[in-house]
Amino acid sequence: MQVHDLTLMLSLWIASLAGATVLFVISKMTQTISGTRFWSLAMLLLSFAYLAQLSMQNLDVQWRVLTFNSFLILGHSAWLIGTWQFVQRTPSKRKIAALILPVLLASWLTATVYPERELRITIIGIWLIAVRCHYAWVLYKHARQDKNEFLAAQITAGVVLLEVSFTVLYTLQGALGNLPQIGEAFNWVAGYTWVAALLGILAGAPILLLLSAGRFVKQLEFAANHDLLTGLLNRRGLARQLNELLPLSKRKCDSLTVMMIDMDHFKRVNDLYGHQSGDRAIRCIAEVLKKQFRSADLLARWGGEEFCLVLFDMQPDMAVTCANKLQHAFAQQSLTLGLDDTPLTISVGIACSREISQQGFETTQNQADSALYEAKHAGRNCVKVASMSLSLLEEQP
Repeated sequence: MQVHDLTLMLSLWIASLAGATVLFVISKMTQTISGTRFWSLAMLLLSFAYLAQLSMQNLDVQWRVLTFNSFLILGHSAWLIGTWQFVQRTPSKRKIAALILPVLLASWLTATVYPERELRITIIGIWLIAVRCHYAWVLYKHARQDKNEFLAAQITAGVVLLEVSFTVLYTLQGALGNLPQIGEAFNWVAGYTWVAALLGILAGAPILLLLSAGRFVKQLEFAANHDLLTGLLNRRGLARQLNELLPLSKRKCDSLTVMMIDMDHFKRVNDLYGHQSGDRAIRCIAEVLKKQFRSADLLARWGGEEFCLVLFDMQPDMAVTCANKLQHAFAQQSLTLGLDDTPLTISVGIACSREISQQGFETTQNQADSALYEAKHAGRNCVKVASMSLSLLEEQP
């Protein structure tokens, strides 16, 4: 093998092995990030491909080519599968088989049974172009919702465009039979194609690292602001949303309504049927709440079996009607839990205010909490409106 080929292959092997190590560490640290393990596997398989070119010079050409192409195909396949997983589009086994098996079989046949170098280079070249373009497109399309991920996707698209450009030239020369074997003679197309591949690995590993780290930070932020059992906002998340929405709502809305909702006899459910049934009941009420109210309303799990619903620009009588509908919907839904001996009901406290501000929310929430306390003492399974909000109810025509 000539010096320039040896240098390029050695550089590719070191870069891909280092990338595999870094991504493997990241996959262990952020086990909830989909795709990082396949990206690490992809780098490792590519390092095996370049190692095969370095260490198998004394073997027959067809076995060296077969080994190199097999690892090259498997590495790029793992890269694409990791990207699918990262964007939450986990492929089926049939899709993975359709991606790998045809080109792998064609590579084996054109290397052993029917040795046709030009045909082999053409098939693998077209496949690599398609896989790289699809990888860049999937990442680019998914990342448009996030500024940092979109920047990483743009850089990836630029690197892939460079790789694809030289891969096209490499494939054309190979199809025409103008491409020498690796190590036989220098060819500028082949040389620059390997340089582009090296740049792809050197740029790809940090980009994937940034994407994984960014996704991990997002998951931490989501966990900090949401209830893990129901997926609803928690109290911290509700406070953050209110800080953003209240200044805007103050100009557009004329009232703020807070509804405090509590499941009746929840302790009895846990004691009689276990905490799993209790968790199922909480998820049930969360799903009913999501379906019953508008997307503009803010819904949070306040704590335990208690929920807080913030409604903008809803009149008090309409809020009472919605609470009654919610009670009816939840009573029907609770039948599917199999808790016939302990009927599941809810108590609701409602408070309204004309003051749309953080202070106004805190005051209104305290009033709704007091109304909920009254509903509990009135026998549960009822709706109570805070006494200070009754004047607003009477003002309505």
